[in-house]
Amino acid sequence: MKHTRLLSLLLALLMCVPAFASCGSTEEVDTTVDTSAADTEAVETEEPDPFAGTDFGGAELRISSSIDEYDSTNAHKLIAGSGELNGEIVNDAVYQRNADVEELLNVNLNFIPSEWTWENGHTEIEKLVLSGDCGFEVVINDLINLGRIAHLGYFHSVSDNQIMEFEKPYWYGEAIRDLEVVDGAAYMMMGDVFADSLASAHVLYYNKDIILNNYSDENYVQDIILAGDWTVDEMIRVTEEVAVDLDGDGAMTEGADQYGYAIIGAWGPMIPVLMGFDVQFVEETAGKISYCFNNERSVKILEKLNELYWRDAVLPDIKVGDRSDEGLLTMFAAQQTVFVGYLRLCDLERMRDIEFGVGLACYPKLDDIQENYVSSLHDTSEVGAIVVTTPLDQMDFVSTVLEVMAREAGRTIIPAYYEEALKIKYVNGSEDAAMIDLIHDSITSPFALAYNNILGGMLLANCFLTPLGSKKVDFASGYASAEKAGQQKLDELVEAFTKIVEAHNG
Repeated sequence: MKHTRLLSLLLALLMCVPAFASCGSTEEVDTTVDTSAADTEAVETEEPDPFAGTDFGGAELRISSSIDEYDSTNAHKLIAGSGELNGEIVNDAVYQRNADVEELLNVNLNFIPSEWTWENGHTEIEKLVLSGDCGFEVVINDLINLGRIAHLGYFHSVSDNQIMEFEKPYWYGEAIRDLEVVDGAAYMMMGDVFADSLASAHVLYYNKDIILNNYSDENYVQDIILAGDWTVDEMIRVTEEVAVDLDGDGAMTEGADQYGYAIIGAWGPMIPVLMGFDVQFVEETAGKISYCFNNERSVKILEKLNELYWRDAVLPDIKVGDRSDEGLLTMFAAQQTVFVGYLRLCDLERMRDIEFGVGLACYPKLDDIQENYVSSLHDTSEVGAIVVTTPLDQMDFVSTVLEVMAREAGRTIIPAYYEEALKIKYVNGSEDAAMIDLIHDSITSPFALAYNNILGGMLLANCFLTPLGSKKVDFASGYASAEKAGQQKLDELVEAFTKIVEAHNG
């Protein structure tokens, strides 16, 4: 991964020192400290804070943050918190971060909760922008909502922002660039400051006790992942090997047998699988942006999606409960499936009463050729933007506050979130910390989630998920039927972004 996070290193040092042997080194390390030069050598000190002495004179930054919890987490509690210390680890870290930012920069943070849903958030934001006074400078809302209106000129671009350091690990810089359809059109921000992006990241959960019983090693799956070998074929193999026809009737039945993998349909739950295959959807050639995924790799992707989804060891559409994430949790807790999909990292908080060991894994690569894992958000994950009603002469102020908020979130809120998850009895050790690190650092490709809707379903539905639901493996036909309309919508999107960038630069 691009970044090695400090927490994992500390956990490895404090909790799992013998794990160093797994790195392949057998040399003994001399830990004796030489203090003979202590009086003559200069003591290394921390670099001065570049924002020390910044004084905005008590200026107020107004941030609209979502309290809608549909199909995801709550952005407001992870950026605003309760507004007071209450002894809860994450809430108190949020409170302290905000207090530290206010003190360092002499600003006031005003968090304004919104209850907009994934269906109406974009229209509500549009109304406020067109009124000329949003009542806030920063908006945090669903990725799908901001993606629906980013091309309409309602947000300031952060493409050339000189204050927010998007190459830092507390920003998801690669994901921000992935959303930039044309140069200069980076209107959506993702990073630790919007902690919902991590909390709502898709994660595979599995029963460590069953893995232990099958492979004599509860970390069997994690070891495959950390070695870089977790492909969809490996996931299929493991799910087949752990599935059991418990009642011996020769058929897999929900409630009676032990499935290898369970989800709730071919749409939402298969999105993180598809995103994990790291599809490049568009490219620029000779000055024109076009789709570039009509290829053999996409043919293979649709075949593998079908191979994973339609098999006896997999329950593709559970009936338990209300056919939701709650139903998935119920089935998983009852040990009726070894792996469970669709759930998010934040769902660890809802597994406290599960008695068996719970493991977490990223989604698999397509094959050995794919270099990196990709962890998917959902289209309802919360991301941020600076509304265009914010005067240009206020951009340095807004950018500075967001940069410091993001930096301090990486130092305080994210470690606190890790700690809260890692304190759960069945998630412990450096391997689990490394897995959460991997998920954090592999949130890289949200393009399809943001723009699939406005592109008429070309990216996800037409070519992959709709044929998957019908057991079809003919990628070429689905692509051909959608290509003309899809390219027209892409041309319109590119033109809209280009005009906005030119207008703003002019």
